[in-house]
Amino acid sequence: MCRLLGLIANKPVDIEFSLSRFKEFSSDNPDGWGIGWYENNSAKVFKQGISAKDYRSQLPNLSKEVRSKIIIAHVRKGTGAPPSEINSHPFQYKNWLFAHNGSVDRDYLFSGLKDDYKRELKGKTDSEVYFYWILQCIEKSKDIIEGIKTAVDKIKSRNYSGLNFLLSDGKCIYSFRYSSYSKDYYSLWLLKRNPSEPGPLEFESKETKALLHSKSLKGERAVLLCSERLTKEPWEKINFGKVLIIQPDMNVKEAQIL
Repeated sequence: MCRLLGLIANKPVDIEFSLSRFKEFSSDNPDGWGIGWYENNSAKVFKQGISAKDYRSQLPNLSKEVRSKIIIAHVRKGTGAPPSEINSHPFQYKNWLFAHNGSVDRDYLFSGLKDDYKRELKGKTDSEVYFYWILQCIEKSKDIIEGIKTAVDKIKSRNYSGLNFLLSDGKCIYSFRYSSYSKDYYSLWLLKRNPSEPGPLEFESKETKALLHSKSLKGERAVLLCSERLTKEPWEKINFGKVLIIQPDMNVKEAQIL
């Protein structure tokens, strides 16, 4: 199962502290990794088709260099398409970023895509087609939430495992959780952080049982979304069938669509 990590903050931040824990997930998700962020209001992506823990991985360096108000990261466990840079997440189209956990009926969605979107496909994953299917539905409805609802309504009539995703337009992060089985398996959690004083953050790795530390910036406000709880703070489980809209001011809105 792939793992998702998203962050939206009130000022540009790095995610080194979160990725230190998140990196552990790559042991079970070795088929690629990637980070998407915004630089001068333009979407950027860096991906590799290897494990984030591989000695060739650029993750340690990149996680120290990237600073953004919005960051989306992903470690991949493939469901068919081979490990490669183009098959790794997140995917980018114009100013949109997208990462997915689960599987969908690729052929079915591909047959419904307009030629303009088909030409944008670079890899062979069902997730990339899922991304363009959502964008096509948003474009048609002219409303992001209505477009997402239309997209997932169509998908759940076919074979699929999980529809969990993180989507950003450069202003907000949209999060969705839904699966055809095993609600615990396709997990997604949210954390609102509003530290009043600088100090270390501690989080425990299930794999190593080691406490990891990172400095917290005074005045930093952020919302994190992850497939797992990264820290000992009070994470909230995202309910099935609900879209969360995390806005630039850190307010979280909800829309029950399934």
